[in-house]
Amino acid sequence: MEKTKGISYKWLALLTVSIGSFMGTLDTSIVNISFPKLAKVFETELSVVIWVTVAYLLVGTGLMLILGRIGDVFGRKKVYILGFVLFTIGLILCSLSQSILQLILSRIIQGVGAAVIVALSSAIVTAAFPDQERGKALGILGSVISAGILIGPVLGGFLLDILDWRSIFYTRVPVGIIGLVIAWILLKEQKASDISLKFDLWGAATLFGSLSFLLLFFNLGVRLGFVTPPVLILAGSAVILLVLFIAQERRTEQPLVDLNLFRNHLFAGGNISLGIMTLTVSALILLMPFYLIDGIGYSALETGLFLAAASVITLVIAPLSGWLSDKVGSRLLCTVGMTLICLSLFLFSGLSNESSSASILLSLVVFGIGTGVFTSPNSSSIMGAVPNDRLGTASALMYTIRQIGMSTGIAVAGAIFTSRQFFHAAQLTHDNLDPLMLHKLSLVGGYQDTLLMAAIVCSIGIFTSLTRGRKQPNY
Repeated sequence: MEKTKGISYKWLALLTVSIGSFMGTLDTSIVNISFPKLAKVFETELSVVIWVTVAYLLVGTGLMLILGRIGDVFGRKKVYILGFVLFTIGLILCSLSQSILQLILSRIIQGVGAAVIVALSSAIVTAAFPDQERGKALGILGSVISAGILIGPVLGGFLLDILDWRSIFYTRVPVGIIGLVIAWILLKEQKASDISLKFDLWGAATLFGSLSFLLLFFNLGVRLGFVTPPVLILAGSAVILLVLFIAQERRTEQPLVDLNLFRNHLFAGGNISLGIMTLTVSALILLMPFYLIDGIGYSALETGLFLAAASVITLVIAPLSGWLSDKVGSRLLCTVGMTLICLSLFLFSGLSNESSSASILLSLVVFGIGTGVFTSPNSSSIMGAVPNDRLGTASALMYTIRQIGMSTGIAVAGAIFTSRQFFHAAQLTHDNLDPLMLHKLSLVGGYQDTLLMAAIVCSIGIFTSLTRGRKQPNY
């Protein structure tokens, strides 16, 4: 293995993409905590402010597979660096925005850059490490990604308290520049294919349209109702475009997504399990701050410390789990990890407004262990199930599924939580409670019901992890 100044290139590549992956995934959660502040600053409604995140997710999710394929063909290093440039420019423009429209447009630029960074990270690491160390490497990368998602609300709240909303963006510009320079200096070019590009434009257009309509369906469905005509039109459009995309991929010579990959049980089972995990865990990420702050009465700092506990445990467990998957395979570890995640959701659903700090911490510990045990082996099994010239596509697909699961889970969990909170409030009106206690009890009731449903859905992931198969394919 080649070395640079005594350090193997594989570790330098991992360090480089870890910076980008952390920055990219951090942005999926760090901005949300500023929504109330943004609504006041720009004198607009929360339904408008939420597009600061929705636009970011729409662009990132819709383009990730396309950009991953471009990286496979044109070279992952140059495309990755371009992504870092766009991401950093987006941060600067966000911090300078004078209106909510400017902020949303700046987030779109930032979302394109993040999509490139996240789409190619796993592909670069997989190509840099030998097969027998892939799980360990992706375990470290997975722990960084988990940390970015979980630390976002804590860091965002801290910056809002000591500075202002613009600090969420401009304080990270230096990190973006450093990451860009490191990628330029340390990364080696990876061009998986020397064939001339026959880019699947029709496939790219139908995929982007289908994913965009799908995310709009869930986000607008919560606000307008899932059976209203505009929302139903979005759902129908998403389905039609998905059918057209599948038909296009089956007949084109160089498809954007090789659907034959899903015939492999490891690849299909890993992606399905990932989708189920992110779908259900997103309910916890959305509702836990509401439960701890409004339901229990903890401060924002105490809430951040609780959530950080799960993040730290995941950071420790994920690399160990990845290393172990190189020895024993992914099937058993993914099943155990998904089981622990499911158990933690059941534990969370049993928490009440009188639960002790110890019981809350126990649930977070189980969740942190389960996430760490599951994530690394699952990523390793997905990336190990594809040929080298499709690593960028596979990496992008994995994160596309993660984003879809998170976006869908947040929208669905929000709808369930709101309806169940109203239900419990109606049931408690006969108990002559003061308004504050009525709000607290109905909130906790809605939280419990939503997390119970998430736990039930998560149990399906145990089965998909168990039946994914044992061996990697031969290409």
